[in-house]
This record gives sequence, structure tokens and C-alpha cells, in this order.
Amino acid sequence: MNRKLAFFLCLLAVGCSARVKNVTNLPPGVTQQEVIAWDSEVAALHKAAAATTALRQGVIGLEHANAFPDTVAYVAALRAVAKIDQAQLAASDYLRQAPQHFGQPQKAKVKGILDAISAELQTLNVQSMAGIKNADHQKQLTTLVSDVTAAVDIALALAK
Repeated sequence: MNRKLAFFLCLLAVGCSARVKNVTNLPPGVTQQEVIAWDSEVAALHKAAAATTALRQGVIGLEHANAFPDTVAYVAALRAVAKIDQAQLAASDYLRQAPQHFGQPQKAKVKGILDAISAELQTLNVQSMAGIKNADHQKQLTTLVSDVTAAVDIALALAK
């Protein structure tokens, strides 16, 4: 890898990992802790969305590898991923409506959305595993679902 590319990747990694630490000029009634919690939740949702993108691409790749027993199973898996995407977008949109504010009402709303995502992930895992016969393909899908689940679990922990 050339040095410029390595330097750029290092800057990108450092820049992406920096989160809100100290905020000044807060509006009345908004605490610094709420701002930090909001920022952390937004970051966690972003990571969950990235993992969901990998899951979608993995499902499509598994279809190209003929892993699904039929088109119905493949479409069901894609629908589940689409529902997860929609819920993640709903959570992100909701947080954008109240930027830098993440009190108990906002946490409860986001937690409800994340609980729905968790249920959809469980359904996707159970339904898809039933039809995939190849152990390597099952492992691949399980890993992708686990990655999204882990990211959602982090977001859920922040929403408590």
C-alpha cells in the first residue's frame, strides 16, 4: 500500500472514531449528557446500517450462489432486510427531528424501533436457515445476521 493511501486511511479512521466530548451553548433544558448520548446513538445506528448493507449484499450473493431453495425464500430474506432498513431509517429520521437531544421519551421511541429490528433479525435468521442446505452458506448468513444483531444490541444498550 502506498504511503499516501495509508495516511488517508489512518486519518479517515481517526476522524470517524472521534465523537462528541464537550458541547457548549446548550439550549435550555438540554444536558451535555443527552447530547453525548444522542451522538452515540446516531453513531450506533450508522454502524447498524453499514452491517445491514453487508447483510443485503450477502443475501444477494447467496442467491447468486444458489443457496436459497427457491425464489420465495430469497424474496422473503430480501423483504426482511428491507424491513430492517426501513426501521433503521425511521430511527435515524426520528433522531434528526430532535438533534442533540436524547432524553427518556426519545430513548423509548428509538428502543421500540430497535426492538422491532431485533425481532425481524430473528425471523430472518430462522426462516432463511430452514431453506439453506449448504453449511458454508448457512455460516455466511449467520455471520452477517450476527453482525447486524451486535450493532443493534449496542444501539439498544444506548437507548436504555
